[in-house]
Order: sequence, then C-alpha cells, then structure tokens
Amino acid sequence: MSDERTLSDPVTPAPDRTLASDAEREATVARLGGAAGEGRLILDEFSERIGQAYAARTRGELEALVSDLPAEPAGSRPVVSHTSTGAGHTDWHISLLGGLKRVGHWRMSRQITSVTLIGGMKLDLREAEFAAPEITLTKVSLIGGVRLTIPSGVRVEVTNFSLLGGRRVDADERLSPNAPTLHVRAFGIIGGVRVQRTPRRERERARR
Repeated sequence: MSDERTLSDPVTPAPDRTLASDAEREATVARLGGAAGEGRLILDEFSERIGQAYAARTRGELEALVSDLPAEPAGSRPVVSHTSTGAGHTDWHISLLGGLKRVGHWRMSRQITSVTLIGGMKLDLREAEFAAPEITLTKVSLIGGVRLTIPSGVRVEVTNFSLLGGRRVDADERLSPNAPTLHVRAFGIIGGVRVQRTPRRERERARR
C-alpha cells in the first residue's frame, strides 16, 4: 500500500537552493520587463516582482518569479519584442474643455494623444498594461499639465514645453535595460509635468 501511494503521488521537485548571481538576477528582471512589455504583467505587479528579484538569494526564488511566464527556448537571452497586436494604433482624446483621466486596470495603446483647449492629463498607471514595450503619451493644450502615477521599474523620458509650469520626475534608482519605457510629450502655455513613483511599501499598505 505504501509503495502504491508513493508511485501515484506527484513528486514536487525541491526549489533550487543554489545561491543566485547578480547576472542571474538581471536576467530575471530583463525577462520580467519583456513580459510587462507584452502585456502579461500589469506595471504594479512587474514592479513588485523586480523588487523580489533583486532581493532573491537563490535560483529557486528567481525561478518562482517567472514560473507563470512562457518558457524560453534553451540558451536564449531575454529580449523585448518590439512587435505587438495593434502596432501603430493611436488612442485619441479630443475636446474643448476637459482633460484625460484614467485609473484602475486598463490597457495602454502604443500611442495615446490628448488635444484640448483647457484640460490636462491625469493617469494612474499602477494597474495598467502596456500594449508594447514602448508607449508614447502626447498632451497638447493651452492650459493643463500632466500628472502620472507609476510604480518603480518603468523608464520615463519626458519632453515638454510650456511658458508657465515646470517638470518634476521622481528618479528610479535601478532600471533594467529591458524596462518598459514611457515617452511623455507635453506642450502647452500653462501646465507642467509631474511623474510620481509609488513606493513599494505604500502599495502594500493600500492592498491591505
């Protein structure tokens, strides 16, 4: 009876306890960046996983972070694909009064453009999915700025022009070469650009 139970029960392999190297951590982060660029992970989840990857001590801990992602071909290196469904699609928002505001879970097109007389752009990207590894946000208005809330791990590049209004972008101390990239272009008379990163501890408190 004991032998039959042993043969029928599935055997779960023990986690690999081999200590992980810095190169293995970076490879895992790059793979996670590719998954975020393909829309497999929302940005908040991507940010949380890369934090765990950099803190991982063993290979088993790293493997657990990518266990639900498609397997890579043997010997391949993580590379972000720059092709995606709907490539070149632009999501337009045009109005005389009123800006663009999004929060919660949503999928970002490769290009999002907002054109208004009065009204800015206020986007919470913590639960957003990228439709491509690189997303471009463009805001054109006479009056109105850009305010973005994003998790750590996302590269942000800002180009803006305004007569009144500054630029403030929270720095990210550690970015993978394969990190999803957000290009922000803001043009107007009055209105600045504010990019705020949400600390991981604050996101964990919000979940509780």
